[in-house]
Amino acid sequence: MKKIILLLIVGLLVACSGKSKRISNDKGGFYSEDYFGEDWQDEGGSYSNGTYTATVDYYNSKTGYSATYTLDVEVEDGQVVQIDFPNGGYLDDDHIAPADLDEHGKTTIYGEDGKEYEIQIEY
Repeated sequence: MKKIILLLIVGLLVACSGKSKRISNDKGGFYSEDYFGEDWQDEGGSYSNGTYTATVDYYNSKTGYSATYTLDVEVEDGQVVQIDFPNGGYLDDDHIAPADLDEHGKTTIYGEDGKEYEIQIEY
């Protein structure tokens, strides 16, 4: 019996160790990239509500500072509405203007004080 349980655990670990990206749906569940295929668009052509991993190119026009980050972004009704930071902080519609994603998962969001966020959903 112990051998069967050990084999099941090892099998689950091997199955879960793949590099498949995960996104969350608006019901709190996660789906792998394989579930969505090559794009994560719904039948209407827009991105489904949920959390996506994205490359975020940040630029501050006042200081000239720029940087690139990998962050989670929240999508609602085909728009990026929030940028989440690893420390638990976030930018929402109090600090950024939500923007539509194009068919390739890309958008530019403008924030306070001339800050700009070019966002590309990762596949």
